[in-house]
Amino acid sequence: MALRRLAGLAVQRAAPVPAPLSPPVPFSPQLRSHIILLRFSTSSSDQPHFMVDYLVSTCGLSPAKAAKAAPRFSHLSSPARPDAALAFLRSRGLTRAQVRAVVSWNPALLLSDVDATIAPKFRAVRSLGLTRSEAARLFALYPPALSMGVHTNLLPRLLLWLDLLGSARLLMKWLAKTWLLRNSVDVLLQNLDALRGQGVPEARLAATVRLKPSLILQSPAKLRALAARVDACGVPRGSGMYAWALLALHSVSDAAFRAKRATVMRGTGCTEQEFLAMFRRAPCFLFMSAELLRRKVEFLVGTVGCGADHIVRDPVLLTLSLSKRMVPRCRTIEVLKARGVDVGKERLVNIVRASEARFMDRYIRRYRDQAPELLELYPPHQRKGSSCSSHGD
Repeated sequence: MALRRLAGLAVQRAAPVPAPLSPPVPFSPQLRSHIILLRFSTSSSDQPHFMVDYLVSTCGLSPAKAAKAAPRFSHLSSPARPDAALAFLRSRGLTRAQVRAVVSWNPALLLSDVDATIAPKFRAVRSLGLTRSEAARLFALYPPALSMGVHTNLLPRLLLWLDLLGSARLLMKWLAKTWLLRNSVDVLLQNLDALRGQGVPEARLAATVRLKPSLILQSPAKLRALAARVDACGVPRGSGMYAWALLALHSVSDAAFRAKRATVMRGTGCTEQEFLAMFRRAPCFLFMSAELLRRKVEFLVGTVGCGADHIVRDPVLLTLSLSKRMVPRCRTIEVLKARGVDVGKERLVNIVRASEARFMDRYIRRYRDQAPELLELYPPHQRKGSSCSSHGD
């Protein structure tokens, strides 16, 4: 008995141990798409479904995207409904490329009943006063609008933005840059109320939103965090600069703010408290890059002869355009002096800071006979005044 038990153990030890199974290799997204496409496009008779080629050749979808969308169309026996949707979009002014982009965003749109689903959205947009081409561009710029409820989402959002921006032209301008219509009216109204509560006067509210609509597109929590940053800089709520400070810090991350602060402090020798005082007086100088700020400080100190302490006291100097204002004005004075013209003893910093009308009268028109080239040196397209919204290079 014992011998038989030992023999059995010996056989067990001699038997080969099976190798562990390797874990399955996951399919790549591309391979998975091709497998789906193969399954969908091959019927029992090995004939591809017509919608596979339709989505790729007619609608411009990639094979991978067509593979993902194709099962939605498996019940179709003809392209009549997709053809009707495409024809309607083209008839409303969308270009072939725009139609392809819209369908690529939401291929299921091809299954829509034109009369019941798509046409009412175009009629609603046109009822707000948008032209045929503006309506077409709106849906091309924001395809999700074609999936919105007309009265629950599309019209309320459009009405609010048209009221804030004041025109369809500005609506189109900002839609081309950001998806204005993505937020609900409730979120937008909540953010507008928050801006009022933070000290932005009603008369200034719409103008602030026109300059930077994304200010109210962020979540309420992010808007509160932005207001906290402005408060930390010491900008009083309700002051004339508060809205500009919101816009400036909305456009500048914490890291970029620190970099610009370091640049100005290094160039002017100011303290951090002095820098914050500069920001409170002229928040818009933060709109430009740290490199441009460096160049402006160097030009003001080295060429204009402006003391660094003067820049600290008058930070609006940093908002003046370097290439369209400061440099041309300094060259104008150089030309006049080279011609032997006595331009007086006015400091360059005051010449740079002077209004456009005063500079033109005092240094261009007065000497146009003696130095006619000044009209070319300081051409009309460069005649821009300074404001907090004018912060060019």
